[in-house]
Amino acid sequence: METDPLDAQAALDAVSAAERRSVALVTSTPWYAPWYGVTSAAFPVAIALLAVRSPLAIVLLVLGSASLVLLVRTYRRVTGVWPSEQGMLVYVIAAVVVVFGTGIASYLVARSYGVGWWLLAVAVVTAVLMALLSRGYDRAYARKHGA
Repeated sequence: METDPLDAQAALDAVSAAERRSVALVTSTPWYAPWYGVTSAAFPVAIALLAVRSPLAIVLLVLGSASLVLLVRTYRRVTGVWPSEQGMLVYVIAAVVVVFGTGIASYLVARSYGVGWWLLAVAVVTAVLMALLSRGYDRAYARKHGA
């Protein structure tokens, strides 16, 4: 039995289109990056509060961790995939540098000067950087898979 080459090409085109739609779905959640940014910002703030022995630090760490778990579960339920895929090594390293860098800086400044207005600036900068990092990864993922 002979197969029609046009049928094979049509099947390949359909698979390619389905993959592009899947990538678009995975990278098109507008709520993920802001939520991720705000959640990530909770950790440097909690670390600064730990430096001044504030009981709010533990509360903020628990809330940040719960928010991260809820974020991942919600993303997985909506998209059907984990928010982390292959090829994320650079992204993970950048995220660790941002969160731990701002956390260490916050700890040192809080130990020296106490908690002040600067903590809000650290939270905003961390949230924006992490949201931009998340969006950048989404764009790179979509570009890699042709969405």
